Amino acid sequence: MKYRKLDILILIFFPLFAMVTSIALEANYLISTLLFFGAPSLYLSVRNYKIILKSFIFSMLLGFPFATIINSVAVLSKSWLTYSIFDFRFLGLIPIEDFVFGTLFVYLTIMFYEHLLDKGKDNKIDKKLRLFIIPLTIIFLIFLIIIFKNSELLNIPYAYFWIGLLAGLLPLAAMLSFFPRLFCKFIKAASYFFFLTLLFELTALHLDQWVFPGDQFIFWVDIAGNRFPFEELFFWVILASISVLTYYEFFADDRK
Repeated sequence: MKYRKLDILILIFFPLFAMVTSIALEANYLISTLLFFGAPSLYLSVRNYKIILKSFIFSMLLGFPFATIINSVAVLSKSWLTYSIFDFRFLGLIPIEDFVFGTLFVYLTIMFYEHLLDKGKDNKIDKKLRLFIIPLTIIFLIFLIIIFKNSELLNIPYAYFWIGLLAGLLPLAAMLSFFPRLFCKFIKAASYFFFLTLLFELTALHLDQWVFPGDQFIFWVDIAGNRFPFEELFFWVILASISVLTYYEFFADDRK
């Protein structure tokens, strides 16, 4: 219990330190990502090395294809645009930083969940992961065909809303309807990541690390002079972490 309280205090400190440091240094997107997500990921990896492999494998499986598909649709639909220090963009759309961010976010979410809430009671990846890999591979291949044949098909009206609904909210609602015992753990995880991602959001907007160039959003939110879509608050700040845990619990863990 003593070490658990220390873990929580340190994990609360990390986002505050990352925000102050990013603003003081006028950090770019990559540096802020490493401060907000890389540093606590490293700490939790040291604290619970037994779940590193499981967490990393799932992070790569989920992070790369999701980052590619979601960010491509977002850029083509003008839902958001992230700035990069590199000239190269994958498919001409996605900066390297988005892949770093996507993988680290998933990894940190799982490490936090396993270390503090699930207690790492099962360090083996569930065999059902193949049920995730096969459809995800098919979806990714279809996406690549569309992006090379006619990328305009991915310019979807109100894309952010549909991405959040189909990839986040509906799977989460289905998961909790079948496994309601996960609700308390999910809420605890969401509470921390709300704090973390909101600070990251406000920092990124303050430093112009990303923008929302379109106008097809439900409505806009203003916090401390930083204006962003409601979808960003609801699907990213509030739901993103537990959406990740939905896929993780169902396909790679024990759903308990």
